[in-house]
Amino acid sequence: MKLAKKKKKPVRRRSPGEMSGFLPLFIIGLVGVAIFSVEAAVLVSSGMVPTLVLALTGKGENKSAKLQCVTFTNLCGILFMLPDVIHRPSSVYETIAEPINLLIMWGAAVFGYALIYIGPHIAAIVLQGLSQDRLKQIAAQRQALIEQWGHEVLGDKDDQTGPGAAQNLLQRPGSGGPVQPR
Repeated sequence: MKLAKKKKKPVRRRSPGEMSGFLPLFIIGLVGVAIFSVEAAVLVSSGMVPTLVLALTGKGENKSAKLQCVTFTNLCGILFMLPDVIHRPSSVYETIAEPINLLIMWGAAVFGYALIYIGPHIAAIVLQGLSQDRLKQIAAQRQALIEQWGHEVLGDKDDQTGPGAAQNLLQRPGSGGPVQPR
């Protein structure tokens, strides 16, 4: 007898010309910053290059989560220099031209990329440690119960005098044994 195969839901894929929601949002944000200060918009646009690269080339699962992580860390690197550009607008090109400033802005995006790849491993290590601590707590509670009540608490399968013995005596109706309580 053959089992019917389940139909898989088709995965919706974007056509090559279809955009994600990030790029229009980025452009609107950049125009908003440009209304406030053109120099600040120049700094933000040059500092957000790693984020734009991920937005245009990123693929795979959780693309939006990855993009958010890189975007926010990249913005943190840019916000470090933004007050200087706002107070001295003429210094925007000097700020962008200095390698250390580019290293800070783009290095913050690298930190976001690192979080994407290292984060799941760190989470697994933390969760494994928490589960091991919980297992130790359960073992300690079990040992305390054994010390307080004796080994009968364990309910060995071979031992018919333990707490599991009542279940063995109760059988289904019609099987010749006692009837389950109502």
